[in-house]
Amino acid sequence: MKKIKLLPVLVVFIGLAVNVGAQKNVNKYIKCYFTQPVDNSFAKGVNATYLNNVVFDTLAAYISRAKYTIDICQYEYETWSGDPIATAINAAYSRGVKIRYIQDGSYASKNTGVALLNASIPVIASPMNTGIYGICHNKVVIIDEYSTDTTKSIVITGSPDWDATMSSGDYNNMIIFQSKVFARAYTNEFNIMWGDTTHGGASNSGNSKFGPNKPNSGTHIFSIGGSKVELYFSPSDGVNNQIVSTIGTANVDIYCGMFTFTETTDATDIVNQVKAGAFGAAILDNYSSGTYTPYTTILPGGLGSNFQGYVAASTLYHNKYLIVNPSAPCDDPKVLTGSHNWTSSADTKNDENTVIVHNDTIANLYLQSFAGDFKAISGKSLSTTKNPCSVTGVGSVNDNSSELNIYPNPYKGSVTINYKLVEDANVTMCIYDIMGQKINTLVNGVKLESGIHTYQFNGSTPGIYILQVNEGNNTFVKKLVQVQ
Repeated sequence: MKKIKLLPVLVVFIGLAVNVGAQKNVNKYIKCYFTQPVDNSFAKGVNATYLNNVVFDTLAAYISRAKYTIDICQYEYETWSGDPIATAINAAYSRGVKIRYIQDGSYASKNTGVALLNASIPVIASPMNTGIYGICHNKVVIIDEYSTDTTKSIVITGSPDWDATMSSGDYNNMIIFQSKVFARAYTNEFNIMWGDTTHGGASNSGNSKFGPNKPNSGTHIFSIGGSKVELYFSPSDGVNNQIVSTIGTANVDIYCGMFTFTETTDATDIVNQVKAGAFGAAILDNYSSGTYTPYTTILPGGLGSNFQGYVAASTLYHNKYLIVNPSAPCDDPKVLTGSHNWTSSADTKNDENTVIVHNDTIANLYLQSFAGDFKAISGKSLSTTKNPCSVTGVGSVNDNSSELNIYPNPYKGSVTINYKLVEDANVTMCIYDIMGQKINTLVNGVKLESGIHTYQFNGSTPGIYILQVNEGNNTFVKKLVQVQ
């Protein structure tokens, strides 16, 4: 989105309360990247990745690996010198990949990159911006939904529009999911707008639905690599209600990075969580948000110096994300991100997508990015937040806490679980597979006496399993690796 000089005009998830055990799988199933330097001093085991002017090269690399299908729904695509995207799309089409492309109707005349695409690639535009319909503001690429290898189905989303400054100067994040069921959920939404289900085929304008005309997609909860992921589309899914609900879970810390923020309720709710004891910080773009009360009064008044406005002549703070409880791995840390600015139009008129990833590693990666942005913009380091959890990660416990030891790990045959309980407590101990499905319950809400308790587990097939122990208000999570 370029600056212009104008006056202000049910898949069922059976999941983990804590995703510490899914950390290693995050690198395979969920990846996130940032277009500005990150602060790795906030890292808790995995460093966030700063893509220095190569975020679109990364996108093009995924497109170049496509074998079957690519669906693209992109608000803006203004090409530039060295742009790798059109080249990758055209090369994919030439090797037989079926491609469909949806662009925003009101921005279509400026989309010079779309004009570079092979003329045989079907392209449609959303309706023009009216009083009822807003814009098709998605930034989504869906790759190989029907791949015979389910690990090759990819969804790429986040905040970047496609132009030169979005990669090199603006603040953006991109998140990538490797999941066939997730790709199908996005494809279902794409098909509603396209009006047809045929990959590579022409759209059906008679069936095509955008904005308020779309139905609720129905499936919102997924398990990806052992982590719970929520998916919502605007305006059918009441996304602002999900934002409000997510803000309300911030018991320890909360961080907001936003381009356009006009929803006063959301700002007030953030301040209320801070008043209740959570640490809070926010960065808002002055160009887009500077005349609205979240920017002018509510967040500055409630967050003090932990609120920062981004003021620049030619670049934008273009992120749209919320990070909740990244410093508390036992308190459902999560990230809410996507294309959705926090505005009434995004909630009620626009086509948007929003994901909520429940994973402490992803939350920490976004915290590293936020901390880097905060330091670059304010000139001072973001304050760190003390971890209130008695369990701080895999195999890491306080001296006075219970202990959970696994041996051998990795293992063949069976694994021994030694659980040292410090004091009597009600305990539940379950085993999950990598998709988050419960496959075994070793202890089911039983009050155990203090001391050492020993259990055995043997998975039905080699692979990765997740052991979760709930002990009163404490949670232990360990990864089990069964080999051939």
